[in-house]
Amino acid sequence: MLDIDALVSVSWWAVIPLIAVGSVLHFAFDWTGQNRLVAVFSAVNESYWEHIKIAAWPTMALYAGLFVLGGHEYPSFVPAATVALYSLPVTMIGAVFAYKAVIGRNVLWLDIAVFALCIALAQAIFVSLLRGLEAGFLVVVLSIFYLAGIIVAYMVFTLRPPAEPDVFVDPITNRYGLEGHADYGGGSTD
Repeated sequence: MLDIDALVSVSWWAVIPLIAVGSVLHFAFDWTGQNRLVAVFSAVNESYWEHIKIAAWPTMALYAGLFVLGGHEYPSFVPAATVALYSLPVTMIGAVFAYKAVIGRNVLWLDIAVFALCIALAQAIFVSLLRGLEAGFLVVVLSIFYLAGIIVAYMVFTLRPPAEPDVFVDPITNRYGLEGHADYGGGSTD
């Protein structure tokens, strides 16, 4: 079982693999012949939501593994993981919208840099809260509730996305979710 120092060390070392796995997930939907199960975990279009999702799933997998390997011993683990996972969409949307307000458009290398930065910041938040948070029973229970909520959102919003144009619409096809993929469903525009 990992002690807190080992959990922290693994979390920091995982930043590069998390970025790499997230990058692979950007292409996994097409590589698997547009498999609906893979769609839940990979990007199915170019919306912000789909890019947030490919940062979140590898991070969730890391936290699940760390929980099993010793994180369950620390009351601060679940709240720290929950806050870190919620930081991903907030940071990614905030950073991208901020630079777009200045530049006026998306820039691929900046999008990739924001993606990497968001993962690194989420790990920094996780490590900081894991070490410093005194989490009581109520905080842990509320964290479990919020963690379940974000996991359900990541699972559902690809298959049934809200019709919200800033985060969920594909800017290329102007469609949502799976239907936002240029080659999915015969290109219907419903």
